[in-house]
Amino acid sequence: MCLRNMPELPEVHIITADLNRYIKGYKIIDVSISKDYKALPNNVTFSKNIIGTKIIGAQRIAKNILLELDSGNFILFHLAMTGQILFQNQSKKINSSKSSNPAKVIFTLNKGSETKTLKFTDTRKFGKVAIIGRKILNELKSRYGPDLLLQDPSPEDFLKIIKSRKTSIKNALMDQKLISGLGNIYATDALFLAKINPQTNTSNLTLSDAKKLLEATKNVLNESIKNRGSTLPDKAYVDIFGKEGKHQNFFKIYMKKTCSVCKSKVEFIKINGRGTYFCPVCQPLTKQKSLLP
Repeated sequence: MCLRNMPELPEVHIITADLNRYIKGYKIIDVSISKDYKALPNNVTFSKNIIGTKIIGAQRIAKNILLELDSGNFILFHLAMTGQILFQNQSKKINSSKSSNPAKVIFTLNKGSETKTLKFTDTRKFGKVAIIGRKILNELKSRYGPDLLLQDPSPEDFLKIIKSRKTSIKNALMDQKLISGLGNIYATDALFLAKINPQTNTSNLTLSDAKKLLEATKNVLNESIKNRGSTLPDKAYVDIFGKEGKHQNFFKIYMKKTCSVCKSKVEFIKINGRGTYFCPVCQPLTKQKSLLP
């Protein structure tokens, strides 16, 4: 089974941090947009507002990547299912062993004697490239809940946020209005570490549950960043240099067949259409907690 997951918070965080480190100070001297692709609001306006500007930094809002320009505008990228951002020497081709995605938008960059290309690829065209101003940036920020990599909610606040929507805890964790950027892989692994069944109704969670889940979620996110993100069999995620992540080798229960704690068979179900793994022994669907260590 070839699982397909869009890049999640750690992957987008890695891409943004690398862009912020390596792309500052480059001037955009040209933009090429594929005929079958639409930058927003339209290709002409997009190019007109970008060519000649200098990149002064990169930042992230949830899973949106933004390049700040000296004009006061921002280039927004959303990778969706198959988007990639590749920072390369001008003459370098996209490595087909790493990605079969054709480049949809190519930025030619210059700083001193260096000329580079920044390529946005998007095979399935679910992603987004746009030019936005600060007003839209602020509106974008208002759409999302707290970002657990950038903010530090208390367990009490975390529990209040989760309980604000009566649904399964797995759904709540992936609701971007409640928690920013968290996706299928890391929600699944965090629930396993916290010993909470993903089908548990949010109304049944206690403050103790919230403390464990908050700590587990931060741990899996930070561990993935340390391991440079997760690259699944579809190879959709690579960093800006075309390198795959290694965190797929350290999943706790995601894609596993046997529980690493009790050796029970891992169950697979779909919650709101997303594949979910859990151990029925370590994560029982009951208020009674497992006695396993």
